[in-house]
Amino acid sequence: MKILVISKSRQLYSSKRLLEEAVSLGLETKHLDIYESSHWRENETSSAAVVFNRYSGILYDDFDLQLCQSWKNKGSLILNPIPELQIFRDKLSSHVFLNNLEVNCVPTRAIRGAVTRENLDSIIDFTPSDSSFENEYIIKPTRSNKGLGMSLCRGMDSLYTQLESYYHFKDQRFIIQPRLRGVREYRIFFVGQKIIGAFEKHSKRQDEFRLNAERSECFSIRPQDLSPELTSFFQTIRRNTNLFYGGIDILETEDQHFLLEVNPCPGFEMLEKVCEINVAKELITRVHQNIVN
Repeated sequence: MKILVISKSRQLYSSKRLLEEAVSLGLETKHLDIYESSHWRENETSSAAVVFNRYSGILYDDFDLQLCQSWKNKGSLILNPIPELQIFRDKLSSHVFLNNLEVNCVPTRAIRGAVTRENLDSIIDFTPSDSSFENEYIIKPTRSNKGLGMSLCRGMDSLYTQLESYYHFKDQRFIIQPRLRGVREYRIFFVGQKIIGAFEKHSKRQDEFRLNAERSECFSIRPQDLSPELTSFFQTIRRNTNLFYGGIDILETEDQHFLLEVNPCPGFEMLEKVCEINVAKELITRVHQNIVN
């Protein structure tokens, strides 16, 4: 079985670990940055039986998915499935999908075209809640990772000024959400039907509104110690997607939990270090067993 990992660099932690574990198992491996050295043509094939697509989609270019579809048509196994990669790499399409499942998500708005200050109040009509800060909003690019590109706006005038700038530069690829009063955030990592690891994140700074791993203190949680409410999010995602593996981010406030994101291309550096789990080996071994059997 030959494994191909496609990503921006073979030195990125998760790409590097997948390649290392595949080699340790005696499997033929290759890395490729398709945005630097690839092409598409009719009946395009891949020599690899298994392709790990490690692009997050922040380039606003789906060439990786289009190329992977050609490889899939010719028999390669693409991880994760292309439809799920398409849905979850974009925050708006992800929210549309999750909202249809009726899970508890953060209220979200998207805007196209010019907005006046007078009609903004009717668009940003989030219901007041103890779970959110009053009159504080977060603008998120629809494709981003690690909290980069996010803006915090305090007050409707601040939000309007920011939206006016986006419209002026003809780039409205963002969503708007209320800023929630998060107590802690959870990352659940699953492979197949099983949660293999989890950790919780606590902000290092009281005024930080981004809780990605690099800006947080992280603490391991045994999967069997996760509450039923947390595992119910995982069960919903498993029932409604074909993801082979993924990360689920959940925010806890004082009175409820919110599903923040389903990540079909999750980094697992923090999971391996905090939880002392060999995630790369688990992924490679599971794929190898499925193909051999």
